[in-house]
Amino acid sequence: MQLARRAILLPEIRRLIDAARSERSTLPMTSPLRHFYLGVEAAAEEVLHPELSATGGEDQLDRHPQQFREGYLRASSMLAAAATATVAPQHLPLPAAPSGA
Repeated sequence: MQLARRAILLPEIRRLIDAARSERSTLPMTSPLRHFYLGVEAAAEEVLHPELSATGGEDQLDRHPQQFREGYLRASSMLAAAATATVAPQHLPLPAAPSGA
């Protein structure tokens, strides 16, 4: 059952990565929100490529800006909930960016 849910989620995870990249492309290079969407993308990439999480070390998140950590943690929470849900979600929305960034 877990494998079937993962297969259903994979296209949605790829769409989430595309959405984060698209949103980031609309922002000025100096915008802190770029880091937020990089964090969202990193969390989704780790689901597609679990070996990526083993290479960063325990303090991997501490090396990134706060906005990155926020995006990463919001996306990770959403992805974990989707992976463990009884019914796989049909859509994974882009996490809302923090206000005031």
